[in-house]
Amino acid sequence: MTELRETFVKPDAAVDGANTLGAAGARLAQRWQGLAATIGTLNGDRPWGDDEPGNEFNKSYLGGEDQPAQKVLDMAADIVPVVELMGPTVKGAVEGTVDVDDMVKTLFGGEDK
Repeated sequence: MTELRETFVKPDAAVDGANTLGAAGARLAQRWQGLAATIGTLNGDRPWGDDEPGNEFNKSYLGGEDQPAQKVLDMAADIVPVVELMGPTVKGAVEGTVDVDDMVKTLFGGEDK
């Protein structure tokens, strides 16, 4: 069996960090939404043209799951919501840990017991 290891957390500092992370995630999500919309609009206008070379460029640029631009758009659409939730998730974990510690202290006594 491994030896007992203790982890000490400064709850206020951890919650502050989680709030900062949450704000950064929210800004990222907002900016990404705007950028993705702009990219979609610009590509919808087919700035490379409707002729054969323009259509071939579109096919090689956005024309399906395996194309580089579409891969970036798809990956960001998957990653950004995860980053957006990281701060609130960490905050909830810290607050939950503090609540459990407080409950254990209430139920089983403090350090003097």
